[in-house]
Amino acid sequence: MSGFGPSSTSAKRAAADPTKHVNYVLGMVLGVDDFIQDFAYQSERDRWQARDLLGYGTAWGLAVTTGLGARGPEVRVSPGTALSPRGQLVRVTPAQCASLNDWLKAQGAAIEPNPDEIVRVWVVLSYRECLTDPVPVPGEPCRSEDDAMAPSRVTDDFKLELRLTPPQEPTEEQAVRDLVRWLRTHVVPVGDDTPSGDVTSEADFLTALRAAVVQPVPLAPETDWLDDAAAPMKVPATQVEGYLRAALRVWVTELRALWRPNWLGEAQGCQQPVSAEPDSDVDCVLLAAVDVHVSKELGSTDWVVKAEAPLPIHEDERPYLLHLRLLQEWALAGPLWDTSAVHHPPTLPAYQIVAAGTLPLASFEDSGVQGYNNLRIDKASKGFARLTFDGYQYKPEAWQYVVKVTLQEDEGLGLALPTVTVAGLDSDGIRLRLREREDPMDETSMASMAVIVEVSQYFAGAGPTLKTARAPEPPAPPAPPSRAASRTRRSGGGR
Repeated sequence: MSGFGPSSTSAKRAAADPTKHVNYVLGMVLGVDDFIQDFAYQSERDRWQARDLLGYGTAWGLAVTTGLGARGPEVRVSPGTALSPRGQLVRVTPAQCASLNDWLKAQGAAIEPNPDEIVRVWVVLSYRECLTDPVPVPGEPCRSEDDAMAPSRVTDDFKLELRLTPPQEPTEEQAVRDLVRWLRTHVVPVGDDTPSGDVTSEADFLTALRAAVVQPVPLAPETDWLDDAAAPMKVPATQVEGYLRAALRVWVTELRALWRPNWLGEAQGCQQPVSAEPDSDVDCVLLAAVDVHVSKELGSTDWVVKAEAPLPIHEDERPYLLHLRLLQEWALAGPLWDTSAVHHPPTLPAYQIVAAGTLPLASFEDSGVQGYNNLRIDKASKGFARLTFDGYQYKPEAWQYVVKVTLQEDEGLGLALPTVTVAGLDSDGIRLRLREREDPMDETSMASMAVIVEVSQYFAGAGPTLKTARAPEPPAPPAPPSRAASRTRRSGGGR
């Protein structure tokens, strides 16, 4: 081997400033740097427009499923497109699949299942590019064959990954969800006959919105960026549009900047060069999370997918974008809700069923049984079970829940006087107490039973709260009721 290696006199180029484009002047000699600069400007403006005006997430396709392939259980992703947080379009085609057993083996000691031997696997998509189409290029003597060729094209590509940790969700995505949730739960339209002292002014409404902001802390595991502790505010039904317009103006001019990632930095091109943020793991799109039941085969140190175990897919946190044509059709021909109750509120507070279902107490974590509005049991032990559902919030000062629950017992179980009662409600959920006579029901008996539940909700602001409400005394009957009537009344009105 000779001691001569390839040499080059070219200097390393600085990153192109994405805020500058070439000022073409007659007689200018254009070089590679000029074309790179112009491309950087044009491509960055496309990404800038996409991330500031559209958002990010799945645009179409990219459905995540599981199945059995040639190498065992696998995760599959269908063709589709997405927009990354940085505004980069990502296209996946054809359909992709990944063997879970091969992936688990490659992770080695990094696999740390929970006590139930479940590993949560995150399916993540990001953009990448690759160099293609090599062509001969002039150069210096003593070059290798590789140095005599250079790629002439840059091709858009994608990267699909299975990860053991979730990607860092853009803070702005969390803030957008919190803003919409805050507006939905804090605006209570009322009629014109509502006393003026009970109505919240627009200025006080905006003050409450600003006061609800939780200041972002870098890398802090916050889950709420708008504190919803404030009680719902009564707004004149005829002025709801004006209040919402004012709230969205505050979001655009004041609040969004708190959580918006600054991909271009603080510099301005006329004063100093702008250097865009480098690519990072933050610029990716979460597609789904898959719970993988794992085990170790006899004599092996590698984790594998447990045979015939389910592979539940979770997409609750998946961001997605609705295209303009769908939003247009929704606005023009989508479902319309009856607004008569808003403009002409009833005397009694609004009352509605918010969750219901029949839920088995056995293997509640793996049964997959869920009720209306995702009513589910999230915790159970001897003589105890806890319920929750989508949108559950404990706010007795704002609204009340009415819980109706009874037991469903397997035929032949033969328990002596089994009962279920509501032990209380708190921020974690609805607590149920299960007893057999006076003792807590054992887990063996609970495993053969289910609870039939219906949860209703009414706003407490329009009437007395649950703590102070008292049913009116029934009027005295003119004559003692018959024995048959008494039986009917007891059986129909008992608790």
